[in-house]
Amino acid sequence: QVGQAPPAAAPPAPKIAAVVDGENITEAEVTAALQSQLRGQQVPPETLEELRRLVLDALINGRLVEQFLAEQKITADPQRVESIIQQLKQRVAAVGLPFAEILKRQGHTEQSLRRRIAGELAFEKYAQQQITEETVREYFQAHKEEYDGTKVEASHLLIRVEEDAGPEQKKAAMAKIKAIRQEIVGGLAFEEAARKYSEGPSGPDGGKLGAFERHGEMVEPFAAAAFALKKDEISEPVETRFGLHLIRVTNRIPGTKQLAEVQDTVRQALTLQLWKETAAKRRAEAKIELPK
Repeated sequence: QVGQAPPAAAPPAPKIAAVVDGENITEAEVTAALQSQLRGQQVPPETLEELRRLVLDALINGRLVEQFLAEQKITADPQRVESIIQQLKQRVAAVGLPFAEILKRQGHTEQSLRRRIAGELAFEKYAQQQITEETVREYFQAHKEEYDGTKVEASHLLIRVEEDAGPEQKKAAMAKIKAIRQEIVGGLAFEEAARKYSEGPSGPDGGKLGAFERHGEMVEPFAAAAFALKKDEISEPVETRFGLHLIRVTNRIPGTKQLAEVQDTVRQALTLQLWKETAAKRRAEAKIELPK
């Protein structure tokens, strides 16, 4: 009719980043997860692209595990999900911050947060079914040094590489630290090499770091490499977010903790392992499409 407003245009269809066994992951989900990781930090385009690939990969794995749980009819208790949401809202309100704004900063909506919490609780339920007391006991015995309080005393040499460094900078840093390692293998004392070359705060003290346990004190790639070394062995270059390291273990201090003291920590490690195995198994069987 004359004067009648034209019908509103339909909103554009969401852009698809991946299709996981027929279920879409949208570009909006990837962008939100990426923003949550970056927290406003600016990075070069090549670093951003690699981060996006890692974030999408994590979202795909999460969706695969969700689909597995749905097939197994394992769901979270809605009341428990609601209870956790309300607790979070109370904490945020107590410091005078808008809940929606906090969610936005973390790349979430309330709906996506509920989905995430429900997924974590459902997998927790599945893990409780799969991980028996015997499984926990066997894992502890097989990985005793990781959990019984064993410590290593170590020194390190650091060549700093910024997280947003480009390929050429990383290549130059790797060449430099490999040359330093050759000097040490050729007879230069590790302590002297650390004083001469290390760009970390422990350099002037010969790289000494003191003693630390396998978990919770050092970043994961560093701690894993240190505990894999024999006494006085020099590591190959180890990459962390701080840069490239050479590590030397000078002593091992046996731990005394019993399983009863660390049972919850061991169970958490097994739960994470089960999640990774579940995602990997599903991925091998799934149809995953990445639209161009």
